[in-house]
Amino acid sequence: MILKEGKINIEKLINNVSNIKNSEKILKISESFLDIPYVSNTLIGSAEIDEILTINFEGLDCMTLIEYVEALRLSTDFESFIKNIKLVRYKNGIVGFKTRRHFFSDWGSLKTVKNVTYEIGKSLCHTEYKKLNRIDAKRRWIEGLPVKLRKIIYIPVKHLSEALRNLNSIYYCGFFSLKEGLDVEHVGILFKKNNIPTLRHASLIKSKVVDEILLEYASNKNGIILYKPIFK
Repeated sequence: MILKEGKINIEKLINNVSNIKNSEKILKISESFLDIPYVSNTLIGSAEIDEILTINFEGLDCMTLIEYVEALRLSTDFESFIKNIKLVRYKNGIVGFKTRRHFFSDWGSLKTVKNVTYEIGKSLCHTEYKKLNRIDAKRRWIEGLPVKLRKIIYIPVKHLSEALRNLNSIYYCGFFSLKEGLDVEHVGILFKKNNIPTLRHASLIKSKVVDEILLEYASNKNGIILYKPIFK
């Protein structure tokens, strides 16, 4: 295992949020990541290189941010965090390149969240069938992974203002991609800040984790996919 905590002490953070529940807990945890630099490709593993469990709070991308937040909100101590990051990042918690949840829609098999895109968007939603990982007949986005057909339901951007009236929680938000072989182009955490839908995410453009007004950020996007954390 590779562990880089940076400015975040895992045990201390978990203790600090132990008495906070549900959406507020996720907000408090994710707030700790604000201003941490955006760094891509922090995970180790490929078709040729053995996967190593990597926890790097010194730099993260959009996907590792939501993985860390989801795992931390489920944890009671350092040991349970290690268990939970495995369960969030890998199918059945088995560390491996082929068991890693590479695509946002792979979260459909995660037992701690629920896809609520249709519940929020209802008749405003669109459906696409995508061959994930396939660029064309010969090329793949991620070498060594199979192509898999997947049904993707998303809320088109033109309907966002109307659909967002139904928000009643905090959500993991993916931005639907029109590119062949991809389900989303970016992910983040969607919540209301001063009653305004806000995206907390690791931004490549801003080079760090930031908060942005969702409708402004999404103005040139295609649509959104929403997973809601399941609270006990």
